[in-house]
Amino acid sequence: MTPRYLQPLWHSIGYLFGLHILALCTMTLCRLILLWSNMPAEEIDYALLFRALLIGIKFDNLIACYVQALPVVVLTLITLLTLKNRNKQRIVAGCKRDIAWWEGILFALVLFIEVANARYFHFFDNHLNYEVTEWFGFAGDTAGMVLQDTTNLWFLLIAVIVITAYERVLVRLTRRSIAQQPSLLVSSPIPVRTYIQSGMICVLLYALVFIGIRGSLQRYPLKVSFAYFCDKPFYNKLGINPVFNIVKTAENGKNKLPDFLSAVSVQEAEKYVQSELQRPLTDSVVAPVVLTSRPNVVLILMESMTSANLERQYNGQYLTPYLRSLRDSSWYWSNAFSAGIHTNNGIVASQYGYVPNFARAMMDVNANHYTGLPYYLKQSGYHNLAFVTGNPQYDNMNSFWRENHIPLIYSLYDYEEKAAVNNFGVPDDYMFRFGIDKLGSQAEPFFATFLTVSNHPPYIVPETYRSRGKNDEERIIAYADDAIRQFMAVACQTEWGQNTLFILCADHGAPFASPYEMTLPLNTIPVYFVGAGLQPQRMTQPASQIDIWTTTLGLLGIPYDNPTLGIDLQRNERRYAFFVSNEHLGVSDGEWFWCYGLNSHQEHLYRIGSDEDVKDHYPEQADDMRRFGTCMQRVNLQKMNNKTTL
Repeated sequence: MTPRYLQPLWHSIGYLFGLHILALCTMTLCRLILLWSNMPAEEIDYALLFRALLIGIKFDNLIACYVQALPVVVLTLITLLTLKNRNKQRIVAGCKRDIAWWEGILFALVLFIEVANARYFHFFDNHLNYEVTEWFGFAGDTAGMVLQDTTNLWFLLIAVIVITAYERVLVRLTRRSIAQQPSLLVSSPIPVRTYIQSGMICVLLYALVFIGIRGSLQRYPLKVSFAYFCDKPFYNKLGINPVFNIVKTAENGKNKLPDFLSAVSVQEAEKYVQSELQRPLTDSVVAPVVLTSRPNVVLILMESMTSANLERQYNGQYLTPYLRSLRDSSWYWSNAFSAGIHTNNGIVASQYGYVPNFARAMMDVNANHYTGLPYYLKQSGYHNLAFVTGNPQYDNMNSFWRENHIPLIYSLYDYEEKAAVNNFGVPDDYMFRFGIDKLGSQAEPFFATFLTVSNHPPYIVPETYRSRGKNDEERIIAYADDAIRQFMAVACQTEWGQNTLFILCADHGAPFASPYEMTLPLNTIPVYFVGAGLQPQRMTQPASQIDIWTTTLGLLGIPYDNPTLGIDLQRNERRYAFFVSNEHLGVSDGEWFWCYGLNSHQEHLYRIGSDEDVKDHYPEQADDMRRFGTCMQRVNLQKMNNKTTL
């Protein structure tokens, strides 16, 4: 393709680029309006502000690319297909006018939302989300409420001014592009290389648009949590685009109870739960001090470490010799259950005390705020921090933790670049060594969470563990066990480690073969409380992840309000644990196992160790466990859905 053949295509691309820059500049203006109308009380940190604005451009670019995707494809193709058409100028000009209408309407809506968001942010300290659509059912009352506030009228005027200015510049760009459109006469056949070169240009352009829509060159597409980069909530939120926030919260949908839970009234469920727990649903606890000193607390959430791993052997040797030996020198629960089957479930359950709403993520874009262990430890003077091996944006950990009392997170961003071994970041032992160094410089007391990940495919097995199993799935378990052993050995020799309560718990189990309708090994986990002068005990009564935070505060003698269904395992005893998978509700005490399938609408009762469904043989047992599970989960979800988790 000779340079003169390139002129129409480059001219069309230049027009599209101008529209894109216009959109980014106008959305940045809206972000400055948000800043102007919601100035932080403290002095502005211009370094953080600049970074937040740069992050904001990334979010705005995603919205702009979504809007421009269709115009980019249509205009470039029409430009190329009409090169030899005598009416090409009129056709391309008409296409540009249509694009101006398209972008004018869509960006008018986007800009209105962004200006309205500035006012919304003032009241709610957060961006517009999908939940505002619930106000549409009260349109008259909502409109009256908005319009009766004169400040809102000023914001409405600002929105009109911004949209008008955008539309005027849009029209001028379109008219100028049409007026300056190349009038190239093509009479001879166009060379084949013309189409090859122009095709390559278009493919590159489409790829750039796709990257913009994805929002990130990392493994995960752009998420709200990507905007979080510091311990200042305002700057973390400043970069988020409200349209993006609305879309992401809409993807999660509205809270909806499964039918079998809705059949139980809230009043009935609450009455049952209060009777079962023998306490009010929101209980103020003042526990006597058990530990003589106020120790540090270290929580290790072990990736996929099902209890079944403790019994696995290779060539007559156990895969987890350290975790097996730890049972004899700790408080150990042999019938403990995870609340769910995903890492985000394990984080929220162990730290904050809630069971997930089946397949719904617990740390999504519009996640609840919680108190739990981090809050009460922080209130008692603890420094809270966390360590993860990889990208902190995964599962929205970065934003979720920062908004729920864990402001300091060490992650892949802090490690040596060469230390990463796969998409999940660095291996467990590297994270532990890094953590020991950091904890040594912490002011005591502190609460530190370690989230391991090596026991998650793809497995990266060090050479020294090649003889520890028949396959990588077994070898990595041996490695994970040894990484924890090394960490505990070194930590317990440090001054801070000798005054630390270590809590080891799996985030969830693993999908081993199971004879049951619900894969029980996904929810069976080991739980250990180690150190701080605890005398070894092996407990056989059922325990749940949601009991960890209450039991810990009970040991420390820290008063707390308990809105959850977790109990202090040293003072109370639960009859059953209840837990979920994506589509099942389960109840167990280590001997019996009852489960219900949301999709199959079938319930089953088993004696653990047998694959026979004995529901019809033991109807009273089935009824008892069904009532326990449905009432507990009904109240648990009621609290989360109503945001009464504080």
